[in-house]
Amino acid sequence: MLREWITSVATACPPAARRLGLHREPAAIAARARRHQAAWAPHLASSRRLVAVMAERFGRGGTLLVLGSGPLLDLPLDALSPRFNRIVLADIAHGPGPRWRAWRDPKIVLDLVDLTGTAADIAAGRPLTPHCDAYVGTTPDLVLSLNLASQLPLTAHRLVAAQAGAATADALAADIVRSHLDHLARLAAPCLILTDVERRWLDGQGRVQSVEDPLFGLALPGDRLATWPWAVAPAGEIAPGKGFETTVAAHLLPPPPQP
Repeated sequence: MLREWITSVATACPPAARRLGLHREPAAIAARARRHQAAWAPHLASSRRLVAVMAERFGRGGTLLVLGSGPLLDLPLDALSPRFNRIVLADIAHGPGPRWRAWRDPKIVLDLVDLTGTAADIAAGRPLTPHCDAYVGTTPDLVLSLNLASQLPLTAHRLVAAQAGAATADALAADIVRSHLDHLARLAAPCLILTDVERRWLDGQGRVQSVEDPLFGLALPGDRLATWPWAVAPAGEIAPGKGFETTVAAHLLPPPPQP
């Protein structure tokens, strides 16, 4: 807990997002990965392998844009660096690990970006209209949406569900996912999307108790490259006798046609 607290304090995060507690997320993710290293290893290996394959295919010495870079667990930076002259890590919070990597490597640029367009409005109690124009009009070689689409709605969904009920929260969450997919399409670059497409809650014996759609009815665009299971939280991690696993899908939005 002390390590997580120190990491959270050293995490760069916009004031509105910090008020929502989002500065704690990178440390919490990294801590869970340490606790369940064996369970997470196949997922992280699959993510890194596909990212490296896409970098080899599309890297032309330009820019790699990573949306949802997090604590860099699923990003093979050492393999990516030779393929790109610039690597932009975009997230709403950057912990000490990414900050250290950016300090050491002039190719790496850290951007603090609210990819939902809602954090400031949530913190101020204003109506929410999900939208993001970040990097639209730029020309990256490759875009990664890195285990992000299913995570973007979580904060807004939790808060709105408590205030206005599940149906309103679900509708907002779908709008956030839809806005993200629209944002990716407007970037006009090849894009690898990695995200959960099914979430299964388990009892202490690993039996499925319920199934959720983390994309709230939205289908991923592009060509499906692979799927695999991810044991995110083995039983006891969240509550005694309760855990969850997901199915992760990798989709490729192809590059736009050349004029």
